[in-house]
Amino acid sequence: MAAHVDAKPHALILARGGSKGIPRKNIKPLNGVPLLVYNVKAALASGVFGRVVVSSDDDEILAVAARAGASTHARSAASAADAASSEAGVFDYVDATPSCAVCCLVQCTSPLTGAEDFAAGHARFVAQGADSLVTVVRAHRFLWKQAADGSAAPCNYDPVKRPRRQDWDGELIENGAFYFFTVAALRASGSRLSGRVVAHEMPEETLAEIDTLTDWQIVEGLAADKFKDAPKAWGF
Repeated sequence: MAAHVDAKPHALILARGGSKGIPRKNIKPLNGVPLLVYNVKAALASGVFGRVVVSSDDDEILAVAARAGASTHARSAASAADAASSEAGVFDYVDATPSCAVCCLVQCTSPLTGAEDFAAGHARFVAQGADSLVTVVRAHRFLWKQAADGSAAPCNYDPVKRPRRQDWDGELIENGAFYFFTVAALRASGSRLSGRVVAHEMPEETLAEIDTLTDWQIVEGLAADKFKDAPKAWGF
């Protein structure tokens, strides 16, 4: 008898307890609300997912996730080690959840992702018949590289013919907000991005993600402006 496969994708938020740069980052209050709650609420509100799951090796994080309305997965110690990749965490979940045919890996440190982003990204993933989807932001930045001898050279424009912003498409930069992929493609490649990859473009401010305390201060201001008083109704 064939195993049951869920019609809707699963959203998966990996939230280790041992974050180094900002201790307890995943549940540190951002404008009074634990960080991971922003993505849980957005994913639930999108209507896209059959399950919204927080995977963690930390009981306190799992308790916060459950309070926010997410399902929880007890992540193995090996897949949550400092040197473990995000893919290790994804495999830890999908190996334990055979009903998951399409997964969306959601980055906890990108709290500016809205329900509309998940909905639009999923619609593009389906419409394009993709194996995986990456989220990007369009940036108009001139990139340079420096050689061993100290000389510098442009990577993406000609300084002699410096383009105006309005005459240039810019560069698409991966913002890491979320990734859709089929579990079949994941298993074939070992990567969240493989096969036919499509990109979903997001607003400029979503390029901001939290890795440092300076990032935290910037994103906290952006989140306050974007979400206004809405987080006060989340019960935290």
